Amino acid sequence: MTINVTHQENMDEILDRYEHHLQASREKVVLDLQQASATAVLAPYFERGKMIRALLVFVAASATGNEPRNMTTVAAAIELLHGASLIHDDIADEADERRGLPALHRQVEIGSAIVLGDYLILRSFAVLRELESSFDPCNVLAALHKLNDYARACCLAEIRELVPPDQSDPEENYIAIARGKTASQFVAATTLPVIVGGGHVHEIEAMRTYGLHLGIAFQIHDDLLNFVGDAQALGKPVATSLAMGRSLLPLIDLERYGSRAGLETAHQLLQKIEHSGHADMVRLLSEERILDRVTATRDTHVSLALLALDRLSRSQDVNALKTIAVFATRHQPAHTLVGVVPE
Repeated sequence: MTINVTHQENMDEILDRYEHHLQASREKVVLDLQQASATAVLAPYFERGKMIRALLVFVAASATGNEPRNMTTVAAAIELLHGASLIHDDIADEADERRGLPALHRQVEIGSAIVLGDYLILRSFAVLRELESSFDPCNVLAALHKLNDYARACCLAEIRELVPPDQSDPEENYIAIARGKTASQFVAATTLPVIVGGGHVHEIEAMRTYGLHLGIAFQIHDDLLNFVGDAQALGKPVATSLAMGRSLLPLIDLERYGSRAGLETAHQLLQKIEHSGHADMVRLLSEERILDRVTATRDTHVSLALLALDRLSRSQDVNALKTIAVFATRHQPAHTLVGVVPE
């Protein structure tokens, strides 16, 4: 599927325009965590990262007529919630590394890491509530309710991934997990600034649809990077989710659409994927046309995200949202995004 983005800005231009806002939200989070010795260990993780969700907060605000500099607190709340999800995800995956650092549960005991992750969730709500002094309290309350919905959706999807339902279609189950675990945070990033700023219902719905499909596409792209990604650019080992036996979309599609010989070969390769066989698996998925199929699914969701933005008045920042969607689902996570280590 061909994705057309008219008047597409260079990603570097967008980053330059919002760099001050991104750094402000990062500093707010880091300074907050450094206030107590118990949470200071978290600060280095927030000094790194792509901050794509924070970027979406500021661009979504501007695209709907709100002043981006007033959304630093919203971006900080989203980053705190995202940080919590990464800590819990790393524990579930038994990951060794995050953002070029040892995973938190490798630095402190697992019990402490779980509690620190929980703390970040609670802190994200407290930070968002700070907006009551500068925005309509009713709008802030509405945003808090939505943040609660998104946080719960993320947790429930994580549980669903760890304990999948018995009689569900694998691809439907995968999309349901992606909607809750990944897309919920993108929806939070794109809708909360509009809700806080008193945006119209049609603007909120357009941003919700955009964030939903961008989040699903982002997760599919992340799955692809487990196969074709570069470990140095990713900031973490490739094939980690493969080694953990996660149901990634390429494997789901291979099971459904692959040849009998291809399936037999794939099962053999998965037994040794952590040590070898990664390149062979990529070659197999390419020969079976599975990578093409997964890429097409990803691009369908990108197209739906872009289509949602047509409900908004055309502006530089609506075009920037389109550019971000294409960039985030086409590139290796790299230092070009906010000049830091990827998530």
